Amino acid sequence: MRLDDLKDHLGDKIRIEWKSFMLRPSEQGSKSRQEFLEYSKLWAPMSDLDTRLAVTSPWGSDDPHPSHSLPALAASKLIKTFGEVIEDDFHHRMFKAYFLENRTISDVGVINAIAAEAGADAKDFASKFAAQRQDLDSQVIADHNDAIQHGVTAVPTVIVNNEIAIPGAQETDTYMRVISDILARP
Repeated sequence: MRLDDLKDHLGDKIRIEWKSFMLRPSEQGSKSRQEFLEYSKLWAPMSDLDTRLAVTSPWGSDDPHPSHSLPALAASKLIKTFGEVIEDDFHHRMFKAYFLENRTISDVGVINAIAAEAGADAKDFASKFAAQRQDLDSQVIADHNDAIQHGVTAVPTVIVNNEIAIPGAQETDTYMRVISDILARP
């Protein structure tokens, strides 16, 4: 949401590039249902910080909670090839699917459905996702390793101009100040 504010305010002066950081890289060590329900209670204050963020806290769906981060992040790599409008819509829909609708965004069927909801051709996306999965996973792992080298330890972390890391969900003004300082450089 706040990154959308930046795009609206700064237009083509900035470029937002989504990078991957896996909070749960694999199914190994996945939380139990009860542990995940307790974890999802931590989402409740998100709506207080930004009224545009709607969450269901705790997880309110009978669907299984996501097992790990890799499938959704791999899908986000592929969705870039469908154009910026679809990519932006996909990211919004994935956040909504996870935090509000409590859908299992590690499930390939759910991922394919969300891509179609965002405007990607369903058969084309599903086919490419299956065929390119190993390469997409490798791209996510490379992003993750790069993030660690940049000192990233949490999500979200915004890295401005490949030099300044801003961890945590910050107010739009925080990002604006940092970006304005960079844009003002000679």
